Amino acid sequence: MKSILIVLFVAVSSLTTFGQDTSTMNGTYEGYINGAYVFSDNEGNTAEFNDITDDVANEFDLNSQKFVGKQFTITFIVDSELDEDDEEIQVSTIVELLMPM
Repeated sequence: MKSILIVLFVAVSSLTTFGQDTSTMNGTYEGYINGAYVFSDNEGNTAEFNDITDDVANEFDLNSQKFVGKQFTITFIVDSELDEDDEEIQVSTIVELLMPM
């Protein structure tokens, strides 16, 4: 699991435009899979987000199938946390979602 998170963090980092404390990417929503919000880019790379803010969750019910296959601009933050083995892991949180018009 740790290896997957590291690989995903590196993949997401390479797809982002870095701002102050947030990063942004464009992606297609694949669904809520194994406890993560999964998006893919136009090159087939996937990014998993562990959490979502209440504001975004109130606007977009990503636990339903309603938004699967829809395009989004995802703004997110990445924090470091300790897992149950006291190893540092990266946790990504969606802080804003926009649907292109």
